[in-house]
Amino acid sequence: MRKIILNAAAVLGVLAIVYWATDLYDAALRDPRFFDGWILAVGMAAQLLFHMRRNLPALQIGQASTWLRTHIYTGYFVIGAFAFHTKFSLPDAPFEWVLWGLFALVAISGVVGAFLSWSIPAQLVPDAEQITFERIPALRHSLAEEVETLVTQSLQHPGSRAISEVYINTLSSFFGRARNVPAHLRGSQRPLQAMCVEIDDLERYLEPPGKDTLRQIKDRVVAKDRLDFHYAHLGLLQAWLFVHIPATYCLVALTLIHILVVYAFSSGVP
Repeated sequence: MRKIILNAAAVLGVLAIVYWATDLYDAALRDPRFFDGWILAVGMAAQLLFHMRRNLPALQIGQASTWLRTHIYTGYFVIGAFAFHTKFSLPDAPFEWVLWGLFALVAISGVVGAFLSWSIPAQLVPDAEQITFERIPALRHSLAEEVETLVTQSLQHPGSRAISEVYINTLSSFFGRARNVPAHLRGSQRPLQAMCVEIDDLERYLEPPGKDTLRQIKDRVVAKDRLDFHYAHLGLLQAWLFVHIPATYCLVALTLIHILVVYAFSSGVP
């Protein structure tokens, strides 16, 4: 919390300096939009470096967490600089509306992404082996094969037909793909609890070998539910990037056009 307060104070301090410098630039009979406009452009270029770092090995220096933290607080600074540049007013031309709308989309998606990057990792269940979004399908398939093997083996024991029935009716589809994503995003355990109750109800009809098999199946149901929890939250972290990154590159392209147009028709004198 102390670091967050210090970083936020630093951003506010830099914005105050920019605001003061903009007033000085205006007092020198120059258009302050050129001054804070270039500050805004430099801030956006710095933000773009973070996206480039993810794909360019030459830029992958330093810790990823440090880059992310710098990216987030630089983003807050850029939002403030944008407010100075637009004088806290709405645009009055179609092209400016497009720029304003794109910036709003990038800013809002960035703030949402900052919240997700802070909140989701704290919710993920620690595991002996790290669960990544890319590995989840393979891990889910492995659990499904283990359960199918257990069900097949249970047919050798008398009175264990109920296990195959619950597998056909419920478990086969449960292990087939990610399930209960909305419930996991809400933090609800009701779907898992309902499935565990259904499995526990079978125990009274089974002999000891069947009960042991059922307990092994239940362990894998819980493990699969944990995978679904990771899938829901890590998938959300992936999904917001499909909004934030394309909007960012569109904004950069239109910003370059905006700069060219401004310098083509203005000398910087108010």
